[in-house]
Amino acid sequence: MRSTVKDVRSKSIFELSAQELSDRLRPTADAVKRETFTRNGYLTYYDKFVCPDTSYMVHEYRDRKELVQIDDKGAAHLIKIL
Repeated sequence: MRSTVKDVRSKSIFELSAQELSDRLRPTADAVKRETFTRNGYLTYYDKFVCPDTSYMVHEYRDRKELVQIDDKGAAHLIKIL
């Protein structure tokens, strides 16, 4: 008997649920994170739970996370270590 369930890899990204899209992107995101931390780099992202507004971002390093504020010129200023 053949399954009628579509393989998630054969769906367009526009047809995926949020969870399916997350599952599909997870291996790529994990690889980018490993490569970035191997080069002693950091990832920058907005986290609505710790950033008071969109002028704040999180810098995530291999061993710590920092809350930074981005000024009008795009420079990041350390607010605190999370």
